[in-house]
Amino acid sequence: MNQDDRLEQIIRRVSQAETLEAKPISPELARPSSFLKVLQASHYNWGSHHFRKVFAMRFSVKLPPIEQLNVITYPHKSYDLPIFIFFCMLTKRKIIAHLNINCPFEDGAYKAEWTAPLSNILAGYESFETRDRYPEWMLKYRNPCTIYGLFPIERADDISNCCFAYLDYYLAKVRDAAPETDAARLDSISRFHDQWISDIRTQDKAQKMIAKMIGAKTARRIFHEVTT
Repeated sequence: MNQDDRLEQIIRRVSQAETLEAKPISPELARPSSFLKVLQASHYNWGSHHFRKVFAMRFSVKLPPIEQLNVITYPHKSYDLPIFIFFCMLTKRKIIAHLNINCPFEDGAYKAEWTAPLSNILAGYESFETRDRYPEWMLKYRNPCTIYGLFPIERADDISNCCFAYLDYYLAKVRDAAPETDAARLDSISRFHDQWISDIRTQDKAQKMIAKMIGAKTARRIFHEVTT
């Protein structure tokens, strides 16, 4: 399965659970030009009943050869739902992956509803444990079902299948979600989303990497206007 197939599978699953409406993106951000045409990039945004934004990105680099995709779902702040993320970068021999649901609450009931079922899915695969250091800014989002690290390319299908299984569970819960009514929880959810957005915009090293190929101003606009 190549990266386009992975992205198509993910968006197909989301669109089966939610009626997605494409959101317009400025052409210079949807398909930014790169220096010496070393990068081909495409960015997408959709919205739906439960999601303020579904973000997707595909890019290819010629040298060194890299194929990357990234998907993030942003529930509306009126719903008590985690943020789902799947990042997958393929090189010639390795795969760098980050798969997670980022939860606004950490109590036992929340873990039982969200992370424990995904941990059970994870247990069905050969271990994804690595010695790679989890970035400091991401530690607050880490949980027992998180996958993060550098893996042999042979693990690509395992990681993809685990992503699809996580997503199927997540979307089934999203589909049945009703708006949160508790004012204190709504405030916590809002602050959680604001923190996540701030972290992606200011801490994610991918912005600096992309800036080297398309310029810092365009990269910043993508992270502020499209990614988040």
